[in-house]
Amino acid sequence: MRKTETATVVSNREAAEKTFITKFYSPKVAPLVKPGQFVMVSFPDSYVPLLARAFSVSDVHGGNLSLLYTAIGKGTTRLSKLGKGATIMINGPLGKGFPDFAHGEKVWIVLGGSGAALIPILYKSAKRSAATLKIFYGARTKRQVVTFKNIKAHHATEDGSIGYHGTVLGLLGEHLKKEKPDKIFACGPTAMLAALQLNMNNRDIPIFFSVETPMACGMGFCQGCPVKIKDASDYFLACKDGPVFDGRKIELE
Repeated sequence: MRKTETATVVSNREAAEKTFITKFYSPKVAPLVKPGQFVMVSFPDSYVPLLARAFSVSDVHGGNLSLLYTAIGKGTTRLSKLGKGATIMINGPLGKGFPDFAHGEKVWIVLGGSGAALIPILYKSAKRSAATLKIFYGARTKRQVVTFKNIKAHHATEDGSIGYHGTVLGLLGEHLKKEKPDKIFACGPTAMLAALQLNMNNRDIPIFFSVETPMACGMGFCQGCPVKIKDASDYFLACKDGPVFDGRKIELE
């Protein structure tokens, strides 16, 4: 079930270099969100940007909903400058999220770049299910790393300014030498996810990807967010069939 409502900015802060966390009062949408789902955001008083933008929901608390994003285009830059009390239109939640955590299971999440948005909502969900969660979070440099109060993460940076010196996949590989999780969840740039998929091909570990792709409508009408079905000539749609997919069922290109 999805809702459309006018949401009000509760707070807005820069959490890392060009990365912002904006919290909205969204009492209709927030309570419906499951980890991995997204919302479409638009500005009711303007046609700039012309189309709504898709954002993974980073956190929910009561009637509040938080988005974490990097300000790189007109829409995200405008969003990053909104003050308390400003309003936007939110449509959601949309898409299919991650599988529910099973009681006591061991899940690792592998994140790169803006994939870090999923840390709070997955952490809370795992805690409610008494699941064990290990977080691997990669960025280019410490300046781009977002930290969350009371949430521990294993960091990897390409310049070695915090944590493991290298990629998040290199860090993951070191931990896989010592132990094995029940599941892996992953979100980040497509190149990172494709490399992770290739690396995990010969391992008997279920893996689920939250794909990052532009979405124009968020509901499957425009056919603009294809994800190739494994061993087939057809495609899923990220907005309708995902954005979370079983890694055994898709081919990341």
